[in-house]
Amino acid sequence: MGSPIVRLIRSRLVRMTAFILCVAIGIGVVRSVYTLSKKKGIVAERQRVLRELTAKNEELHQQLEEATSPAFIEQAARDKLGLVREGETVVIMDKSNPSADGLNDQERSQELPSWKQWWSLFF
Repeated sequence: MGSPIVRLIRSRLVRMTAFILCVAIGIGVVRSVYTLSKKKGIVAERQRVLRELTAKNEELHQQLEEATSPAFIEQAARDKLGLVREGETVVIMDKSNPSADGLNDQERSQELPSWKQWWSLFF
């Protein structure tokens, strides 16, 4: 079998190899745990961003449904394009020259509210 010195050297070599192997495995486990904890933080951040984007997407879908409704299209055509339905009459008020039917100078210098303009137009 071998001499006691050879057994001692083999025994020390085996223990040293086992120790180095255990240290390497321990370092690997610690690095894996650290990497995993960092990735959990990244996953949580991405989930938060996903929730925000999902909410924004839902809001945009609602706006799209509203914008494609016939009532919204008609209102936009009336407000932005000045279109009217067939049979309607368009009345354009001249804001630069309010009528002079009993208004004093102070009221003439100020912009009249639209209800006063209509009132002065018909009465």
